[in-house]
Amino acid sequence: MALTARQMDEELVSPSPRSSAPPPRDSVLNRDVISLCARQPHLNELAFRLADHGHAHVGDVIALSRYTLVDLADGDAGLVESLELVLGHLGFQLETPTAGWTAPPSDTIDALLD
Repeated sequence: MALTARQMDEELVSPSPRSSAPPPRDSVLNRDVISLCARQPHLNELAFRLADHGHAHVGDVIALSRYTLVDLADGDAGLVESLELVLGHLGFQLETPTAGWTAPPSDTIDALLD
């Protein structure tokens, strides 16, 4: 049985199976905030400010309260809401305990701050 051109086209565009498994928890918590916010230009300054205050990784940021983030964002609650959306896409929310997680060495983030 010969395939028609349409059947061949349908086979080429059929979606490839994707893993629905979430990424490992520690790999997401270890992600640095600056690269996380790099595609969100309005969040860049907040990301650098967080890193300057010692909150350089997702694991550091999700442990913070909304009040603390608004303070670090100079009172701009809209920036904090945008950051909360980004974190929500990763499956996290603010004031989440990170028991058992320790931040990776600061050498990896220091190059981005200089």
